[in-house]
Order: sequence, then C-alpha cells, then structure tokens
Amino acid sequence: MNHLISHISLYSLMSIITMGIASGQDARPASTATGSAKSTEIITAVQRAIVDQTNEFRKSNQLEAVQRNEPLMQAAKKFAEFMARTDKYGHRANGMTPAQRAEKAGYDYCIVRENIAYRTNTGDVTAASLIEVFVQGWIDSPPHRENMLADYITQTGAAVATTDGVTYYAVQLFGRPQSAAFQLKLTNDSQKTETIRFEANDQRDEVELQPQMTVTMTRCLPTKVSLARSDESKTVRSDATFRVTNEGTIEPSETP
Repeated sequence: MNHLISHISLYSLMSIITMGIASGQDARPASTATGSAKSTEIITAVQRAIVDQTNEFRKSNQLEAVQRNEPLMQAAKKFAEFMARTDKYGHRANGMTPAQRAEKAGYDYCIVRENIAYRTNTGDVTAASLIEVFVQGWIDSPPHRENMLADYITQTGAAVATTDGVTYYAVQLFGRPQSAAFQLKLTNDSQKTETIRFEANDQRDEVELQPQMTVTMTRCLPTKVSLARSDESKTVRSDATFRVTNEGTIEPSETP
C-alpha cells in the first residue's frame, strides 16, 4: 500500500501585504519498516525530475521555466532530511517557516512558496513511482498546482530524503528573490481625496490619498491598482508610476 500526503505553504514579503497558507506542525506516525538503505541514485533522479517536470508543466501552460537555485536546493534538502530523520511532517515541522528556512540557507527572498509530500511504500521503490506520486500528486491538487504555476515565481529547489528506503519525503521550494521586487508609485493629481485599492492574490489594501499626495511601495506579487469607487484597474508587474486624474482615472505618469 502506498501512502501520500501533501501540504502547501506560501510566504510573501511585501510593503503592505504579508500572506501565508501554512499548516502547523503535524506529527506523522513513525515508519514501521526498517533496514532499507538510502538510494542516492533514486533520490538524485527524483529531485531532477521534480524540477524538469515542473518546467514541462509550466511550459504547457505558457509560462516561463523556473531556474534551479542553490540556496533553495539546500533549504529543501535540509528540511527533507529533517522530516525523514524525525518522522515529523508539516511546513513548520522544525519550528521554522519555509521562508525562514530559505533565508537561513542564504536566499534573500521576496516570495517563498513550498510544496511537501511523503510516500510510504510496502513494495519495491523506483524513481518512476516516486516521480509519479509526488509530481502528479501536486499537479492534481489545486493549491499545489497554484504554486507550480505561479507566474511571478522565477526560481526553485527540490529535494527528496529517506532514512529507511521505505518512507520518502519530498520538498519543493519556489522563490522570487528580493532583487526582483518592483516599485509602485502613485500620485493623486486630482482635486479631491481618493481611496486607492491595491489587490494581490486574495489580499486587498486601501489607502486614502489626499490631493497631491504620493504613495510609494515595494511589491513582490503582481498588483491590481484601482480607485475604490471604480471597477477599472491597472495590473502592475514591474516598476511603474501612475497618477490619479481629475477625470477620476488612474493613468501612467509622464514623470518618473
């Protein structure tokens, strides 16, 4: 019998928004099978396939490939090994968040997302069987698939670990470095106070902007900007400067 459990986590570092989908620490029953030697060959093949198949999946959805990142690889490796060694499972199994683990490994993050899973086997273990369970399992799970297809993610790191050759733990981190954050600047050039709405994923923030006032923020996620009283919005993905006009619209500013 095979057993697969997956979890998802998202951590974002932004000027206004901090968001997360995370479970607490979950203690999984200890493995009953013992004596299986760790297969470096299988683990290497599965780790490589997780990244390669993630990029194939992204390509099939018209998205850019994510690049392997060494700090993310190291963070994923240490966490997978921790879960395999302790039989503790969950995004905070070692008392740290995915973002904290990535940062400790040297990753200067803007966003960190994480997929984890484990599989317990009673029969022969092959790289192909683990790849099918981990990668396809994440693809078939909406929140895990969302991590794999996030269009603002640019880097990844994946790792697999086992201590007994029976139960395998998989970790895939997705990141966007702090260097890829962008600046959004908006000035109210109208004659009245306006409430400006900023939306990213499921987060919404509103800022009251008096005439001739300017708000500047650093963002990590693509952000929709709109007047609270209007349904029209601008989506910002890179450095941008806007102004509120007397006509009640948000337009690109001619001055930086």
